[in-house]
Amino acid sequence: FMNWTTVSLKQYNDIKEIYLNPEFSEEDRIILLINILFGIDALKLKTTELNKYVEQMKFLGEKVPKMKLRDKYKLGQNTYILKKDLKDFTVAQWIDFQNFLKNGSDTDNYSNLLSVFFLPEGETEYGEYDVESVRNDINNFLSIADANSIAGFFLRYQKGLSIVFLLYTKRKILKTPLEKTEKKKIKKEMRKLIWQTIFRGV
Repeated sequence: FMNWTTVSLKQYNDIKEIYLNPEFSEEDRIILLINILFGIDALKLKTTELNKYVEQMKFLGEKVPKMKLRDKYKLGQNTYILKKDLKDFTVAQWIDFQNFLKNGSDTDNYSNLLSVFFLPEGETEYGEYDVESVRNDINNFLSIADANSIAGFFLRYQKGLSIVFLLYTKRKILKTPLEKTEKKKIKKEMRKLIWQTIFRGV
């Protein structure tokens, strides 16, 4: 049976688009929703069959449930590791996440935001693989329930993660064999970034 744990991120965004379009009548919406959720042309169904699918779509009026975050996710034919630990992050990951956030934190942008934290199983270096394939898998196979929960986790702690990441990076940089004046300059710049992050609205 259908519920929010079986609806993909892409399906959810398609559903949202239908509900936000004021030009669709209630009948139009039912026909389009059946096509999105079941891949069936509702216009070819008998009325008795139509009622069966409408009944299965009652969950659309329910709240998307919160899911427990897992370490691994099987999306289509691929398995991904969800990177939740800050010590595993690279500067590139953090920068990409911040840049993606500029385009918003709505579900339409989830495939970009979450691709930063999903590493194909067997890969160790961020970005050393087909990132577009990762985004496609997130869009087509990650449920909206899982996507919401994962995005919520990272967005909720985004400011705190940013500060900790900057402090962690600062400590790492200052341990490198740089000139004293260079270290002082870096320390000043990192302090500036930390304070900007603290007082930035998120």
